[in-house]
Amino acid sequence: MKKILTTLVFVFVVTSLSATTWDEPWQDEIIKKSQHFIYAKVISATDSLVVVEVQKSFGKSIKGKIIIDSFFLLNLCSSSGGHSPEFMFEKGQEGYFFLKQTEKGSYAIPTPTSGFDLLSDDKVHATYRHTYHKAAVDKEIYELTYTAIWNYFHDIKIDKVPLMKLIDEYLAKPPAGFEEDEVNIFYKQHVVLETVFLLDIELNINVLKKFIECDNYHSQISAARALSILKTKEAKNYMIYYLKKKEGNIFAQTMIVWGLWEVDPKILLDIKDELSKDETGFGGNIMDPRVCTYVPSPFEAIVALQDRK
Repeated sequence: MKKILTTLVFVFVVTSLSATTWDEPWQDEIIKKSQHFIYAKVISATDSLVVVEVQKSFGKSIKGKIIIDSFFLLNLCSSSGGHSPEFMFEKGQEGYFFLKQTEKGSYAIPTPTSGFDLLSDDKVHATYRHTYHKAAVDKEIYELTYTAIWNYFHDIKIDKVPLMKLIDEYLAKPPAGFEEDEVNIFYKQHVVLETVFLLDIELNINVLKKFIECDNYHSQISAARALSILKTKEAKNYMIYYLKKKEGNIFAQTMIVWGLWEVDPKILLDIKDELSKDETGFGGNIMDPRVCTYVPSPFEAIVALQDRK
């Protein structure tokens, strides 16, 4: 299951960029460091410059045609063979863009593979966690959740009532799988769990346990992220239990470490030596330019957080 749907929808396999690789940023960093969030249509596109026409702005307004010609979160790991990072858009594509304005007045996206969620077959191929893990969702759900997420990250008041209705509806259902009759529910459950994490919404632990204990690898990760922001003693005890599980989802365990560190780092330091040192990561194609994106083991994650203090 993990291998079949590592990216939920698709993996960027860009053989022309195989000599150039980068560490892909997580979506929360992209949202935080972007200045503009828009819906736009690609008017023209080359490897080095893209022109889009803005059709809708969320937050700070942009109008008309704008130029995208650079990247603002590009952390290169390797560059050889004369290949520099390139844009991969096509004329006529439409979607949502996270942008930062350059000093010369043009705009930048984070990396060649992030900072945009394009429309395909009437679905938004959306990023809530990381571009390795995308989900196909309706525009209405995307705009409902992302308007709130964008506003929350940029200190604008949000209305949680319609969001909570969506969250409660899909988290009340059993954890869905990837079968044809379940996959659309799974995508929505992915969206609402990641939205819960991004908006710091503290849910009842029993709702989240249902997902972290299910068989769906990706739902386990999303539930772990949502769980990691809880501050109750019950939640902390459960997180310690899950972190010590030898058969636990190591990726999900690392997500708990990252979140719990912000809540109670001492708990993690007390159990550090009992946690897994096994490697984890996104998997994917070795020709993918995002291949050097690193996800540490739970033990390594704590060591790195200690060094950062």
